[in-house]
Amino acid sequence: MDFDVHLLHHDRCTIVRVQGDIDVVSRGRFEKAMFDVLDAGGPLIVDLREVTFCDSTGLNAIVSANRRAAERGTVLALIAIPPRVERVFRITALDKYLSIHDTLRDALAAMPPTPLR
Repeated sequence: MDFDVHLLHHDRCTIVRVQGDIDVVSRGRFEKAMFDVLDAGGPLIVDLREVTFCDSTGLNAIVSANRRAAERGTVLALIAIPPRVERVFRITALDKYLSIHDTLRDALAAMPPTPLR
């Protein structure tokens, strides 16, 4: 499946909606999209509902973005992880380290009222 990434602006955050495989080929575009949002200072929600595969380079991009969010004093959350992709997060124990939610509503409810700064 082809890879695509879209930015959607919500009143409290920016949503990066990802489609297709997150792997060594797509990592650069995926990571750049996340870093651009985080470097601008806003909270980020990554919508993974249309992700079909995520390898170690994709996981590394997410971990790097999470680290950058912490450095910038903002929030990164993941939503709607498909079961076949969620399994990778469980096996690597990243589900215990990252903010993961079923829905956008859940992720927004878990965010601080204003970005951490």
